[in-house]
Amino acid sequence: MMYEKLLQRLSQLVLLNPQQQKELCKVVQAAELPKDEFLLEKGQVSNHIYFVVEGAVRSFCEVDGKEVTRWFCFDGHFAASYFSFVYRQPSEDSMVLITSSKLMSISYRDLQNLSHKDPVWVDLNRRLLEYYYTSLLKRVMSFQTQSTAERYDSLLQEQPGIEATVPLGYLASYLGMTQETLSRLRARRKRRQ
Repeated sequence: MMYEKLLQRLSQLVLLNPQQQKELCKVVQAAELPKDEFLLEKGQVSNHIYFVVEGAVRSFCEVDGKEVTRWFCFDGHFAASYFSFVYRQPSEDSMVLITSSKLMSISYRDLQNLSHKDPVWVDLNRRLLEYYYTSLLKRVMSFQTQSTAERYDSLLQEQPGIEATVPLGYLASYLGMTQETLSRLRARRKRRQ
């Protein structure tokens, strides 16, 4: 079942023939990990791209001794410290599970081996890069063009169940506001509904 979900998601990015699917399944690792498990710690080189079958991942960095949430990743999406993975540089971020999760992963080495055998994997890597780039661009633009309330509303539209999964402090950090501001926005939103 986990492999099927991964293959279904990949089919939205590239078309894999049965042989390519078989090659991928030989190198992809499945894991069920507990909440609070680190997938990557700051300073390590990222050696895996993860596909979240079920669960939630949080990426964060430290700024002036405080954790700042950079992104979340939920069911059906890929999680990676992509710059570290591609350029083999120590990661500025840490990645941790915020729920118990079912994951699929592929190592840098295995992805490189596949890429040398078949250009479809190069194409997949390019499409993942495009996905990360557009996600980052969208996030930067939201900070430049939206108010805190608009960012909060947009997040709830994109991820309707996020408040049930992600602690308030992580959400506030991700949205670039204090917990108090987020609490006021939540209360105001509930009164409107």
